[in-house]
Amino acid sequence: MSWNKDAAVSYLRSHALGCSHSECAKDALMKRILLSFVMLLVGCCSAANQERSAQDATESFYKSYLSVFGSDETRPYPADELRKYVSADTIARINAIQEISEQELIESDYFTYTQDYSREWIPALRVENARPFLNGEAVQVIEGAGNGRSIHLEVFLRREDDAWKIYRVRDVTNNHEHPIFDAGAITRAKAAAESTP
Repeated sequence: MSWNKDAAVSYLRSHALGCSHSECAKDALMKRILLSFVMLLVGCCSAANQERSAQDATESFYKSYLSVFGSDETRPYPADELRKYVSADTIARINAIQEISEQELIESDYFTYTQDYSREWIPALRVENARPFLNGEAVQVIEGAGNGRSIHLEVFLRREDDAWKIYRVRDVTNNHEHPIFDAGAITRAKAAAESTP
């Protein structure tokens, strides 16, 4: 019988591990299959969770926001809550526009497209049909507007800081969008404000 280095190494490994070569091979194969299955399962769950969470984040925001906006007390929506749900860029744009004297770019509330809101209308809120849009999702929001009417909004979200954040809201019912992303309109509003005594 001749010396076979590979056979000797295989023999030593199998005895060091306490299993035969075929048992060790089967064990390693089972571990690989199990690991692959777990990785696939985690990947599927996180993808489904991201899709579900865009709609969930929108619903959470609107329920919370409408409760504050519809309150009889005049108080702003808490800044930390706003940062939790809304893109930092969108918040900065809204704040910059609101600092312009007598601006008419945002003539109603950015998130509801209304001048005021009643808590009685909150039960009519529906958040549905999240769909992929560019690098994020678009979610349909139907908010009550009193007298059996409703306003259909399209809310656009994308991932920021590992969370879904609202970056754009469009009024589908009235085919209108506040021009917070229109640099020309913002420049004209600033110029008009500066020229007014």
